[in-house]
Amino acid sequence: MVDVQAVVIGLLGAAAASCAAVVMLRLAHRVPSTDRAVLDTAPRLLRVFAPLIRMLAFYLGPRLSVGFRARSLRQLQAAELDLVFLPQEWLATRLVVSLVGILAVLLAARLGQVGSGLLAGVGAGVFLWWYSARWLGEKRAAVQRRVLRDLPVYLDVLTLAVEAGASLTVAIGWCVEKTVDGPLRRGFKRALREVRAGRTRIDALRAFEHRFAMPAITSLVSALVSAEQTGASVGQVLRAQAEQRGAERFARAEKLAMEAPVKMLGPLVLCIFPCTFIVLGFPIATQLARQFGS
Repeated sequence: MVDVQAVVIGLLGAAAASCAAVVMLRLAHRVPSTDRAVLDTAPRLLRVFAPLIRMLAFYLGPRLSVGFRARSLRQLQAAELDLVFLPQEWLATRLVVSLVGILAVLLAARLGQVGSGLLAGVGAGVFLWWYSARWLGEKRAAVQRRVLRDLPVYLDVLTLAVEAGASLTVAIGWCVEKTVDGPLRRGFKRALREVRAGRTRIDALRAFEHRFAMPAITSLVSALVSAEQTGASVGQVLRAQAEQRGAERFARAEKLAMEAPVKMLGPLVLCIFPCTFIVLGFPIATQLARQFGS
C-alpha cells in the first residue's frame, strides 16, 4: 500500500528544492560578468564553488563597512592573496566553506543514523570558520618569515647596484631579474611595474610598505623616502639598512639556537628518556625475575 504521507513529503521537498533552484538561478543571473579570473590560483576545491562565492560576494559587498574592507584587504595583502580574493570574496569563501562543512556532516550523520548530527554540523561549521582565519594567518606568517630571510640578500644586491652607479629603479629591476622567486621579489616586481606605469617612486615604495606591513620593510622604505626627499646618498642608506638587517638575522639565528634545547626537552622527557630506561632496565628486570623465580 502506498504511504500517502511519504509521497506528500517527497512532493513538498521536490517543490521546495525547485523553488530554491529557481531563486538561486535568478540571483546568479543578476551577478554581472567580469573579466577578473577570480580564484584561479586558489585551492582546486574552492574553484568548484567559484560561482556561488562570486554570487555571495556580489550581494555581500555593498553591505560591508569600509573598516572591514580595509582590515580584510590588509590581511590579504600581507598573505599575498589580494590578487586572488577581494575582501567580499574572502568573506564569501569562508561562509561557503563553513556551509559545505555543515551540510557534509549533516549528510554523513543522516546516512549513519546519528542523532546528534545537527550539533556536529554546527561544530564543523564553527571549526571551518575558525580554521579559515587561522589558515590566512599561517600564510601571512610564512610570507613574513620568507621576507625576513631574503631581505638582507636583496639589500646587498641593491647596495652594490646603487654604489656602482645605477639608479634605485634600475637596481630594483636588477634584483627582480637576478634573484629567485619569492614574496620580496614579487613585491619589488609589482612596485617596479607601478613605477613604469607612471606612479611616482615614493608612492610605489609606500604601497610596497603597505602591502607587507612589517617593521623591517617600514624602516627600509622610510629611509629610502627620506633619502629621496632630502637628496642624501641612497647607497649609504642601503648599506646601513643591509648591515642592520644582517645583524637582526644573526640575532634571530642566535635566539633560535638558544631556544632549541628548551624545545628538545619535551621530546627527550616524553620519548627518548622512557625508551632509554626501558632498554637499560629490561635486562636488569629479567635477571631479577630469574633470581627470584629460582
